[in-house]
Amino acid sequence: MTRRDMRREATKAAVLEAARAVFLEAGFEGTTIKMIADKAAVSPGTVLNAEPSKAALLVAILRREYELLSESVERMEAVLSGNAADRLNALLHQMLDGHTKHTELFAAAIGHSWLVSDEAYQAAIEDMDFAWEPLRRVMREGVASGEFRDDLRINAVMQVLLDIFFSAIREDRRDKGRDAREALQDRLNVVMDGLKA
Repeated sequence: MTRRDMRREATKAAVLEAARAVFLEAGFEGTTIKMIADKAAVSPGTVLNAEPSKAALLVAILRREYELLSESVERMEAVLSGNAADRLNALLHQMLDGHTKHTELFAAAIGHSWLVSDEAYQAAIEDMDFAWEPLRRVMREGVASGEFRDDLRINAVMQVLLDIFFSAIREDRRDKGRDAREALQDRLNVVMDGLKA
């Protein structure tokens, strides 16, 4: 790497860190490129050199969040024992803990993906699906061991789990007295019986 490359990478890292701070403070909709530039002490053009749009900045930040979350969930998966339903439940709660640490960032991504039909953005969000692979593994193991139904359609179950997962986060944001973990568990209790053999 040349010095110029190192400077460019350092500038990009500073821009992403500034964008992360501004998104958390002002929310996605309230954030402007100028606010990010001011926070990073660079020009708006430099911000757009780091990533071509505000949405792309959010995706780059979320990618890093999902990488950290994925590492955490994989570590947990490696030490979990017990039946498949309990392991699946524990992994979902670990994912929830990671999401609720930075709810503003994840809420912005979810909201943007629902409201905007930008194919590049959708593809980038779908590319973060790797973080959910430990849950798929537990379901496959549950089917193989006979704990889960042998006709289980894992991709369909993942869609249901994601729907109830994100609805628990939305409920937590709407009703500050409601714990997202409790909301998730209420929904999981309904689904888990349907998965079992």
